[in-house]
Amino acid sequence: MSKFYLWLSIFIIFTAIASSLPEEGTRSVPPIRYQPKAPEKALPPLQGLRPEGQGVLKQKSRHDRMVPIDIEAKPKGSISTGTAFSLSEQGVWGTARHVTAGCTDLMVLISPRKGYRVIETYQHPTADVSILKTAVGAPPFQVEDQALSYNSEGFHFGYPRGEPGNVYSRLIGRRIIKTRGVRNTKESVLVWAEKVRQPDHNLSLGGISGGPVLNAQGHLVGVHIAGSVRRGRSYSSLPETVTSLLAQTPYRADLSGAGEVASYDVAHLREDGNRLRKRLSVAKVVCRVK
Repeated sequence: MSKFYLWLSIFIIFTAIASSLPEEGTRSVPPIRYQPKAPEKALPPLQGLRPEGQGVLKQKSRHDRMVPIDIEAKPKGSISTGTAFSLSEQGVWGTARHVTAGCTDLMVLISPRKGYRVIETYQHPTADVSILKTAVGAPPFQVEDQALSYNSEGFHFGYPRGEPGNVYSRLIGRRIIKTRGVRNTKESVLVWAEKVRQPDHNLSLGGISGGPVLNAQGHLVGVHIAGSVRRGRSYSSLPETVTSLLAQTPYRADLSGAGEVASYDVAHLREDGNRLRKRLSVAKVVCRVK
């Protein structure tokens, strides 16, 4: 065999091997379908809930109304999905703790069948917040550090029922979520009155958990952790909870985009959601339990 054909053969073999290697930190993902825990029925339209005060949101208090929520263990062999949001282009993400709890493997999807493998997970001891670390990140959100006000706008983005979806809401007050079951904790949270849903239905928003709640400037003001379909309410962890958990990790939020001018409004809710998901600032999380 001539040297030309020898080198040509080596080149072809090398190219075939290289093309079969995964991108940095990525893994293949099997097809996933959203499976509700019980049959779901369409409910009446969302109620017109009003703010529970005026001006700056009152300070959290142990006397805030309690909302009980049952947390069940994920069964062995199960695959579930949630939502994550970027905190750094270095591969730091935020999500809900109940999305990551009990998972043997976690991946942040970059396409329907491929995702970044989560190499580290940090879970808040009492709040429903987790921090994830992957090899690669995406354009991040800035965490809001200013006081919130009643009737503030909230823009929720994620993957309800495993599919792209968005919610527009208004801040109406505070609650205390009391979890029962796998975890028994109490957490001060924000409560939002849902005004618009995309897609427009009255079914469970399961799967949007862990997604960001943004203000009109595009800053993170909460992590979506629960909802009451019948009452038209969503609950989010506090932004300072994300900051405090992040401080307990070796990683920091990327503020390089803090000066970026952003403006969100309900008229462009769908466009904004699609843009954030396309650039992976909002991504689907897959949890496997072996």
